[in-house]
Amino acid sequence: MSTFSDIDDLVASLLDGLPWPAILVNEAGQVTFINREMKGRSRLPEVIAGTHLSELYPQYHAALGGAPPWLTPQDTEVNISPGLLERVCVRRVPSGACLVITESSQREFDLGSAQTARLASLGFMVAGVCHEVANPLTVIHSMVQLLQSGGPLSAETLERGLANIAANVQRVLNITRTLNEFSRGGIDQRTLLRINHSVSEALANTQQRTLFRNIEVTRNEDENFWVMGVADQIEQVFANILLNAAQAMNGNGQIFIFTVMRNPLQVEITVRDTGPGIAPGHLPRLFEPFFTTKPSGQGTGLGLAICNEIVIEHGGSLRAMNHPDGGACLIVTLPLHEQRP
Repeated sequence: MSTFSDIDDLVASLLDGLPWPAILVNEAGQVTFINREMKGRSRLPEVIAGTHLSELYPQYHAALGGAPPWLTPQDTEVNISPGLLERVCVRRVPSGACLVITESSQREFDLGSAQTARLASLGFMVAGVCHEVANPLTVIHSMVQLLQSGGPLSAETLERGLANIAANVQRVLNITRTLNEFSRGGIDQRTLLRINHSVSEALANTQQRTLFRNIEVTRNEDENFWVMGVADQIEQVFANILLNAAQAMNGNGQIFIFTVMRNPLQVEITVRDTGPGIAPGHLPRLFEPFFTTKPSGQGTGLGLAICNEIVIEHGGSLRAMNHPDGGACLIVTLPLHEQRP
């Protein structure tokens, strides 16, 4: 079974193969690794372990937002010099976060750049895949050894063993299918979307589940806010958030959906539930690939991580918090487009 040390080594190997400068930081924001490209650029000494990001790379640290800033998945731009703009792509890894730096001569984050960032994020997820896939494969291997042992097996034991194998094979298939769909995303052309329509579509699809039978949904839907995006992807984001909220409440409670203009350039959609909320220790890791609070076998732990990637690709942000009156809030912020009648 993979260990976090093995995964860290895999991440470091992956970063060294990138054509862009990259930095690895731990949970405390201390730099633990810089790849070959970054070493060639910064000419730093080999011994950097324990040095905080703000000391080694103050311009990148100052540009990051979030709490704590170096751990929040995000894309941000840094003005290095007149005419030279750098994009810092931050993604979670098991031991902290990774920063990948690319040069950008334009403000628009086009579809080609979005797909490149998506594939880079997919590469970071590979480290988690090694750990996640190893677990069900270990169970399958043990069950196969038992079934091949040649000893007498009752019908009940045989049935239970085959069901165990089938369940773990399905988990591996779910992980690979999700990653495959994610890697192929971003091809569809973006269109002008009314954000409340996307929320309505996601709500209509999720409410067909029996899980929503005893859930009351309250929302404001009078505002006409328009964004540029891929309809299926935006609906996927809200469907996943709504489903997580329903699961957190075990199918009993209320969901509130509020859409407001945060400023002339951004629209903010908040989905709040009346469940138990998010444990403080889980908040920083909520969008980390393969992190899940659900029981084993009930989800891949990729849902919110992929939703976060989709929102970032659309120029927005996804954040989570606990509401003062109880329950969790997932907040999607997207850039506004010219409003249409």
